[in-house]
Amino acid sequence: MEIGQNEEKGVMKLDKLTAETMQLIEEMALHHENQGLSRIAGRIIGLLMVSQEPLSSEQIATTLQVSLGSVSTNLRILQKFGFAEKKSVTGDRVSYYIMAPDSIEEEFIQGLERILSLKNVIEKGMQIENLKQSELVMQRFHETLEAIDLYRESLNQMLAEWKSRRM
Repeated sequence: MEIGQNEEKGVMKLDKLTAETMQLIEEMALHHENQGLSRIAGRIIGLLMVSQEPLSSEQIATTLQVSLGSVSTNLRILQKFGFAEKKSVTGDRVSYYIMAPDSIEEEFIQGLERILSLKNVIEKGMQIENLKQSELVMQRFHETLEAIDLYRESLNQMLAEWKSRRM
């Protein structure tokens, strides 16, 4: 990915970010914080989402007014989870980052993994002898498992449809 023709090499005009756009980035941060990521990771996702060009760690740190160390740590996490990708620019030793093209799929898959974790807990609960004696508790467990299975099936169908639309 190359820097746009109107930009100096390695420098992006981030001064075009309005207060409204920065508020959107903060709302993205809160959303992702509620999903288990750090708020800074969520802010980085928000910034990468609204950026039209790859950004360096330094640009991200300056724009979000956070430390370079925090940006580096959170970018490694975001790469690991499939939200960000590292890009290089020919002739430039600086690493740049973009939002991963399939990051929404990764977010859905992580949501599914959280639900499947709950399924494992419920299945363990169903093995506890004194809980087996309660019809009400067992009904709750079964309904929860049914809902999880429906969610999983629906999400898998939706992801398959989404992938076919993107091709």
